[in-house]
Amino acid sequence: MTKKNSFGLSKGDRLTWRYEVMERIGAGSEGEVYKIREKSTGLTRAAKLYFESKEKSGPVFIRHARKLDALRDCDIVVKYLHAEEVWINDRFIYCMISEYFEGALLEDLLKTYRGGRMPAFEALNLIYALTVGIEEIHARKEFHGDLHKGNIFVERNGVFFRLRTIDFHDWGRTPAVERRADILCLARLLYDIVGGREHYKKQPPAVRDICMGNRSDLILKKFPTVFHLRAHLETFEW
Repeated sequence: MTKKNSFGLSKGDRLTWRYEVMERIGAGSEGEVYKIREKSTGLTRAAKLYFESKEKSGPVFIRHARKLDALRDCDIVVKYLHAEEVWINDRFIYCMISEYFEGALLEDLLKTYRGGRMPAFEALNLIYALTVGIEEIHARKEFHGDLHKGNIFVERNGVFFRLRTIDFHDWGRTPAVERRADILCLARLLYDIVGGREHYKKQPPAVRDICMGNRSDLILKKFPTVFHLRAHLETFEW
């Protein structure tokens, strides 16, 4: 690779005979994501390229693709299209082709706010949209496993948020434990997007009653399932 954790692809670079690169979107621990164009139709797609070789990343890639396909009816899940094998840096790697979602990564969206933090009401609105999406996934006995600011895409429509999330992860724990971890991630995301530790004490009770000082035991006691968190967000009083 030309630099750490990057394939260094640029606009116009060829990605198989079907696609060309438009721009780099972001990267995670497993791979790098690019906005691409299908040359025959001009349609825009997204491509996730896995850092490891095809042989090493195969089981993870297949499990990820199957999970995305199984959850294709969940609004929050990026829509998987198909797989490609790409020859880069003298080796074959897996490339996952999916829909391109017109939105900004949450970590980039936060940079547009003063101080890099959302006002409480807006943050709660975003967390509610994310919670509803995760509840759909949990209802199918699945989990996300890796929710953070770098893998949630956000599009704002009026007072509403449309979201897509990528990079599911399986840490090898039981599904019940993974789903509880999703709840903790939702609470932690709220904590982070309103300003983290520096601004936490200044937050209204509506925020602090969910974040619970980042105490996982208190969070899970109050919200044993994502349903409880969603119901709370719909009924709490300011």
